[in-house]
Amino acid sequence: MLKEIKEIRKIRKECPDCEIERDLIYGEVSEVLKVRGENIEVTSKIYCCPEGEHYFYDVEDEEDKFEFAYREYRKRKGLLQPEEIRQIREQYGLSQKNFARLLGWGDITIHRYESGAIQDTVHNGFLSLIKDFDNFKKFFLENKNFMESEIVRKVEEKIVEIEKARNSQTFDLLVRLSSTEKKESILPITDAITKEYSAHNEYSQYSSNQELALAA
Repeated sequence: MLKEIKEIRKIRKECPDCEIERDLIYGEVSEVLKVRGENIEVTSKIYCCPEGEHYFYDVEDEEDKFEFAYREYRKRKGLLQPEEIRQIREQYGLSQKNFARLLGWGDITIHRYESGAIQDTVHNGFLSLIKDFDNFKKFFLENKNFMESEIVRKVEEKIVEIEKARNSQTFDLLVRLSSTEKKESILPITDAITKEYSAHNEYSQYSSNQELALAA
């Protein structure tokens, strides 16, 4: 073995090298994957045959291992993750193909990125830019004459929906701020009235006590 295995359990399974069933060790091993020149440490699930000192990987784990490495690479390089790209696209109700066409890219480009392929830095920079709604709207308005009419219609509808939602949120915020300001302007007056009332009560109580003392 190249690296020490952290045993999870023992399992009776055929060793592909021995071609017979053996008591195999199933566990984890730390390895380094190279992604575009970056060394990224991952944890691999692995089987070990102690009899012949053979080992082989868990096929089901291979995809997860590379997905982890790619996510870590994107994180280090400040690239958008697949779900962030999907969120940008879905905000405007577009298919992967139509979103790629809107951006002027190849039909399967967005599909590849959302499926886990690492995007190039130029594409990532543009996607990061239009992640902001105002930037997307500006790009769309400047280029919609070069886009398919069906794509334009869908995006225009979504832009209207988003702006209505934003305006509603802004209105609610203004109402809350206005309400808060009114309360703050009333509070000093209320406090003054309360203090005056308390002082009056104290004075009245004092006068009553004096009258009682004189009467006695």
